[in-house]
Amino acid sequence: MRILIYGDSNSWGLLDDGQGLRYAKRWPEIMRTQLEARLGKAVDLAEECLPGRTTAYPDPQEGPEYNGLPYLKPALLSHAPLDFVLIMLGTNDMKARFDASAEAVTDNLMSLAKITRRTPVGNGRWRDAPPPQVMLISPAIMGNRINNPSWLRFDEWLGGYDKMAALPPLLAQKIADLGDKSVHFADANEAVTPSERDPIHWGAESHHKMGEMMADKMAPLLRDS
Repeated sequence: MRILIYGDSNSWGLLDDGQGLRYAKRWPEIMRTQLEARLGKAVDLAEECLPGRTTAYPDPQEGPEYNGLPYLKPALLSHAPLDFVLIMLGTNDMKARFDASAEAVTDNLMSLAKITRRTPVGNGRWRDAPPPQVMLISPAIMGNRINNPSWLRFDEWLGGYDKMAALPPLLAQKIADLGDKSVHFADANEAVTPSERDPIHWGAESHHKMGEMMADKMAPLLRDS
């Protein structure tokens, strides 16, 4: 069983403590451990997570490599065979410099899902395999500190809170309208509590709860695949 995680810093494991270190018990690792216990077999993770990654925007400050759209298909091909792909992006799109609406970010996420569903990287012959299933995860809403003008990065994230809050229902509806039973939805807000220290990144407890929630959602899907 092989799962690709395609995400940004909150999947890479950057904590809210400001140390900049990768958390060993980040949510994908918690999910993997719990899935192995529930399914009774090994789960192989491919973690393609880049802090700062957007859904589809080259970053004028950080560089074009932070654009998640063109890199997705090469990542899928290089990590084949894949049974499932989990995509959690959109947080960085809410930076003021991208001027992206919640609707635009939702459409970008749907484009990532469609690329995944059109790429033959499931179990089978090279370039002649079925596509993997995909789950789009709506990122957690930022902490209230993002709206505090005294926060060091206030200007960078101006307006991001409201746009992020609008994302989960928009994404859930788009997936429902798509009508593809191999495209699934999850909402990180069901597990994550925003940090009071860093409104963008999560605390250790949220990583654990997120991993547990994702194991709950993934286990029945993987049993049926």
